[in-house]
Amino acid sequence: MSNKITLIGVFCLGLSFISCHVKNPNEYHYPKNLSISNAKGLPKYPTTFYFPDTISQDTNLVKTEIPTFKLNWFSSALYSAKEPILYNYYLGHDIYRFLWLRSFHRPVVFTFHRDGNKIWLTTKKLNKQPEFYDLGEIEFIPPKFLPNGKPDTTQVRYKEKPLRKIIRKADRKADIILNETKKLSEKDWTEFETLLINYSFWTSKPYIEEFGLDGSEWTIEGHLKDKYWVVNRWSPNDNLRKIGEYLIKKSGLNEKTR
Repeated sequence: MSNKITLIGVFCLGLSFISCHVKNPNEYHYPKNLSISNAKGLPKYPTTFYFPDTISQDTNLVKTEIPTFKLNWFSSALYSAKEPILYNYYLGHDIYRFLWLRSFHRPVVFTFHRDGNKIWLTTKKLNKQPEFYDLGEIEFIPPKFLPNGKPDTTQVRYKEKPLRKIIRKADRKADIILNETKKLSEKDWTEFETLLINYSFWTSKPYIEEFGLDGSEWTIEGHLKDKYWVVNRWSPNDNLRKIGEYLIKKSGLNEKTR
């Protein structure tokens, strides 16, 4: 009898061990990389990118494919707005963030929070777009041509990249001129998440290459305990615009979206 009890005990202990080590398919594992940010989302360096190269989706890794130029651009605004990085650690409550960058207007960040039964929206506006790219001029070295009219490629200086003189170093600095928080309701949260479902936010391609002479960049992040996602579009005219416009309206910010 005692042997049977012992075997049952060992079997139960084994089941307990296995259950602790089997990955929950619905669990999202944030990277928790201290070289990116601390546990509160504070970036390690001012030049740290706020968006990942890849995001895990089910059992797959999805490449975000956001160009380095835009990563610098977007991250500089979020850094100046003193925003946390959302993809590295789960910050203890659910967050949606909308970064709105327009050609002829100041950067704005809308952050929608839910912590238990507390729901609130924070709106921040910067006084300018931070300088995120070194400003410089290129010294052009004209090639020499052979008698047959072709360039002389034996010139070492011609093979080298043109020299760049740095006039002003990027500093990623801008001041927050608006920082408002509004208490919202469960109904507001539900309405917002319905807009996300209508857009298929959690399965949309993170980045699609589009551009124009002006317009605006709309970048929306979702930061939940079991998943993170980001979608960027240039001047969207679909349901993604409705997602951003919802937060703009709830913020009370009196600015045109077109």
